[in-house]
Amino acid sequence: MDPSSFNIEDLIPQRPPMVMIDHLVHAEEKSAGGRLTVRESNLFCLNGYLQESGMIEFIAQTAAAWTGFKQLSAGKEVMLGFIGSVKNLVVYSMPAVDTTIESEIVLDSEVLGYSIIIGRVLQKGKLLAECEMRIKLENK
Repeated sequence: MDPSSFNIEDLIPQRPPMVMIDHLVHAEEKSAGGRLTVRESNLFCLNGYLQESGMIEFIAQTAAAWTGFKQLSAGKEVMLGFIGSVKNLVVYSMPAVDTTIESEIVLDSEVLGYSIIIGRVLQKGKLLAECEMRIKLENK
């Protein structure tokens, strides 16, 4: 199943104006990638640039889309997820409005109900930001 064939709003619980991912580009067993075109109307843009908080949310929504894709592929409902913590955030550069950025997430481990991922934001192969994130899925 091709993850880019899904409407992104079918994969994530967020709704506009909080949608921070345009497409889930690829999804593997322990990794995924997303794409976002930064628009001036983005809630996390200031003075023509996507701010740090926007890149954190982009990483989190890539993880949400990846999880949603896996759940829908298994015939299950998309679950809510919550950022438990962000560690070791490093921001090297902020992307300008009207440019496209990509995300990469890798599942590092799962501990006590938390998924620990390593997330990166890139633009044309250049690393813009990276962090470790703990995400908790809501059990129904």
